[in-house]
Amino acid sequence: MRLVQISVPDDERDAVLSVIRDRELGHTVTPESDDHEGRTFVQFIVPADAVEHVLEDLHAAGLDQEAYTVSLDAEFSVFPNFDEVQERWAKTPNKIAPRALRSKAKDMRLNTRSYLWMMFLSTVIATAGLLQGSPAVVVGSMVLAPIVSPMLTTSVGAVRNDRDMLVTSIHQQAIGLAVGIGGAIVLAYLMRQLGVVPQGLAATNIDLVASRVSPSILAVVVGLASGTAAAFGLATKGQVSLVGVMIAAALIPTAGAVGIGVAWGSPLVAVGATLLLVVTIFAINIGGVSMLWYLGYRPDQVDDSLFTFDDARRAAVVLATVALVVLAALVVSVGFYQQSAFERSINEATSDVLDREAYSDVSVTSVNIEYGSLGSLLEAPTVTVTVSRPTGEQYPGLAAVLDQVITERTGRPVNVRVAFEEYDRSDEGSAASSRPSAPARLSDATTSVAPHHRGVA
Repeated sequence: MRLVQISVPDDERDAVLSVIRDRELGHTVTPESDDHEGRTFVQFIVPADAVEHVLEDLHAAGLDQEAYTVSLDAEFSVFPNFDEVQERWAKTPNKIAPRALRSKAKDMRLNTRSYLWMMFLSTVIATAGLLQGSPAVVVGSMVLAPIVSPMLTTSVGAVRNDRDMLVTSIHQQAIGLAVGIGGAIVLAYLMRQLGVVPQGLAATNIDLVASRVSPSILAVVVGLASGTAAAFGLATKGQVSLVGVMIAAALIPTAGAVGIGVAWGSPLVAVGATLLLVVTIFAINIGGVSMLWYLGYRPDQVDDSLFTFDDARRAAVVLATVALVVLAALVVSVGFYQQSAFERSINEATSDVLDREAYSDVSVTSVNIEYGSLGSLLEAPTVTVTVSRPTGEQYPGLAAVLDQVITERTGRPVNVRVAFEEYDRSDEGSAASSRPSAPARLSDATTSVAPHHRGVA
């Protein structure tokens, strides 16, 4: 329930009270003091789901949009027909009022110092978890991260044409993640120099890092769904704090992976994780804005001030920010599309080869693609295909066949490695079935590399 308080000019009082009575809402009317002579203080109880609708009716009845209005939480209320009113509104969409949406989003924001400290500490914890190989520690870092706040205020600012909120929120996203990445770089560098982590360990050999070195379709899906869920929770009675953990899960460990890549001097990890981070940020913001737009939130009126500036310096800053964001979005989108198409072609080619009769006993376990450096567009990436096969079966030409088909399908040279995982199988009626069965196990993986003219080792 909400207790709404409004200050109404006496000449509008009857129209306002008529709306409240038509809604059968409990209310009180108090003449204001001498300092506000000619005005009446009206307060009424209304279900939270009805605040937006009642305010719209009041404004239609003549109440000024800028009139003094306060909405407070009410623990309980007693007035005639209370249960009927509450039941009636419980069946309507529980979207909160636009002004309440803006207020709720802003209330989630920490002050700048607290926000930056929490971003720094949460990313440091995530980096430690990545280096330690501890998913539990990484999950803990997500709970601490306050990144959900600027994500949501960005969405609200965009749909409400609130330029100050939009620009401030984008700035908070950027500076917060930059501080977090800085902390990750420092921690990763110190741990490596102090020997806590072996200096010879490749960053791509750290399992929790290797999964965050390039953007993917699934990363976009996670970002879109997280942003959509967070916006829905903000605009309704949902738990935004719980959804915020999901947003942090998509960003904070990836920021830690960027720091590890920089500390290790690995352009592959640093640039790949950065691209993943940027793609996810765009996906979350797009998901949030789309959900609020779908729920019907719009500016109160056409607000040209979003691109109207009081001075040239402010205009330059805002326009430069917008241009940088748009440019980054275009570059990342093109690169992401090309990489996704390349990886999809590799997966399709691998499936086509293994569907052949000669490889009927072989099943693919995983396909990993490794890019050697920033010059990967000119160098042949390494494709590692892990397959399972029966013990004793040999497929010496599989790597060469995969190399040929993948190269033809993608139009790019690749280095193919095939890793075999062996398994034992008992067939009904065979001698093996009469012996005591041993626990199923995977044999040590063996690797086959495609020999070809590019001289791949």
